[in-house]
Amino acid sequence: MLKERGSPMSKPQYPTSEGLWSRGKREEAGYGAVRLGTPYPEAVESLRKAVEGRPDFDPAVLFVWGTMQATAVLNVLKAVEETFGEAGQELVRKAINQAGYEAMKGFLESSSFPDDLSEIELASYVVTGINTVLYASLERPWIESENRCAFDILWCPHQDRYTAFDCRVQRFFVEGMFHAIADSGMARITAWVEKLIPRGAECCHFVVERTKEPDGKNPWHAYSEELMRRAIQKLANPKRQSDE
Repeated sequence: MLKERGSPMSKPQYPTSEGLWSRGKREEAGYGAVRLGTPYPEAVESLRKAVEGRPDFDPAVLFVWGTMQATAVLNVLKAVEETFGEAGQELVRKAINQAGYEAMKGFLESSSFPDDLSEIELASYVVTGINTVLYASLERPWIESENRCAFDILWCPHQDRYTAFDCRVQRFFVEGMFHAIADSGMARITAWVEKLIPRGAECCHFVVERTKEPDGKNPWHAYSEELMRRAIQKLANPKRQSDE
């Protein structure tokens, strides 16, 4: 259940009218009263004012800047793994956890959700915020049952730069986000990946569930640790070609 699976398929095609960005609306009636906020409100407002009415502003330059930062985070992780091994790897994990926690906490504090939502509706709508606000991605979400929801990512900022195995660094951000969700009093959730664009799929497909064992280790974290072990093993055997 926890492994990232995916067979080669057709790559995404753009432009597309499918999915939604952060200001899009979901089909569920309960989503009408949802208001997605943003972390770092002062910085966000400064940006909006700086670009207001400026036809010479190209939003793609923010993507260029963000991609440089994302590349740096990945390079730091790889360099620390090579130099300091597991101890350095865990240090970077904790630092990224903290960043994910802070972003998620700020998002929740600036967002509003109706009080009459079911736990899975609330979880799914919060995940839409993670995807479309914190990850600036194009999402196609749906609810499957009272315990499970799912989504496709139709465009992700990392899809054309990261390999499938590189995506592991983003798991550390999500770990922090899951911690912030639990600390907010919401039902604990976990997730797993079934398709990835960097593997040649037409989208990234994720499944999200309420955790069955609320006091145990989150399965998302457990699989992160499996990937951490694989990264160290690959350093010990550079000829290993498994790009999990």
